[in-house]
Amino acid sequence: MGWRIWRWTWRLSATVVLVFCGGVAAWLFALGRPPAVPPIPADAGRLPEPEYSVTWVPGIGPRQYGHCTRILSIDGGGVRGLVPALILAEIERRLGKPIYAQFDLIAGASTGALLALGLTRPSDADARRPSFTAQSLVQFYRDQSQQIFPNSWPLLRALRRVFRSAYDPSAIDRELDKIFGDVRLKEALTNVLVPAYEIEDGRRLWFSSYSTPYGDVLMRDLARGATAAPTYLQPTRFAVQRRVSAKGYVSLVDGALFANNPAPEALARGRKLRAGSDASLMLVSIGTGASPQHYQFADVWSWGTLGWIDALLSIAFSDPAIHEEMRRALEGNNNYFRLQPELGNPPVDIDDSRPATLQRMEQRTQEYIRAHADAFETLARTLELPRSPQCGPKVGPDYERPTGPRH
Repeated sequence: MGWRIWRWTWRLSATVVLVFCGGVAAWLFALGRPPAVPPIPADAGRLPEPEYSVTWVPGIGPRQYGHCTRILSIDGGGVRGLVPALILAEIERRLGKPIYAQFDLIAGASTGALLALGLTRPSDADARRPSFTAQSLVQFYRDQSQQIFPNSWPLLRALRRVFRSAYDPSAIDRELDKIFGDVRLKEALTNVLVPAYEIEDGRRLWFSSYSTPYGDVLMRDLARGATAAPTYLQPTRFAVQRRVSAKGYVSLVDGALFANNPAPEALARGRKLRAGSDASLMLVSIGTGASPQHYQFADVWSWGTLGWIDALLSIAFSDPAIHEEMRRALEGNNNYFRLQPELGNPPVDIDDSRPATLQRMEQRTQEYIRAHADAFETLARTLELPRSPQCGPKVGPDYERPTGPRH
């Protein structure tokens, strides 16, 4: 009798477990099936495709003087920083002058911050000369991308990102220390603007080298914080003066979270750099290569936290509407240049440091430069024009640069 009771009890328990598991499976299956596509309205129009080539408005007739204020803005994009480095090397080659000497303000987000700081870092031997050319930074991306983002098994890297950042920051820390040493932000050869997000205070910070309390921040610390992309690299914390933060330090992550294309803020700051009767202004905005990620509704319908990690970062790091906003704001005589190669498929992740991917980016960028040679020539001619005598004095850091060695 007892044996029969035990048998029926076991059967009942097994039935309950099976019913429960079946219900959960059915619920998950139902969740994974998205609703049907609604009918398309009869008057639905087609949205315009985004532009990914050179954008500029040709001038009419010769100009005697160029723009008073000249701004360079560089997007973020991890290893795709190789793309703007190549474009800047081409501009430098055409002009025969260093990039810093062409612009009154250089803004950069994430990997663009690394370029902005690298191009304006003074030489230890001569405080009035740059330590790096654009071409030397091209070589940096070629040589160091795999050191900073080593190629491990994708599954292993994904599992690591569940619990901590995907990459050990010691590699990038070593490289930043080699590049910047003890150089402070106010020593930059021209005005620099870099975004970063302060996670403890929950606020956006714009580190500028001029007329601000940020001048004594070390370039290496700022570059580390400005490139600390969540889930890829750990955040960083470093001491600052109390006038920067009452707590005596800042805790930073990648500024690309809110300004992957820093052009709007750069434009707003650039308008305040000169006070004179001639306030003409030009903006050169360089992307890290169009590599859009596309997601199917049916695929993302059942995504959870893990599925959305990369997608959310990709969406946060891309805002093509800024290009159109800048184009409208700067319509005129060669006032705005947007340089953005198309990298094609498959999309290039910000940590894809495989040699084949780097080679592909370099090839696509060189093809882009050759295909838009006229635009690059127009840009070079525009930058070569002298500034008008009516231009007001440029605002700069309260720093007396020594003649000769930095120290």
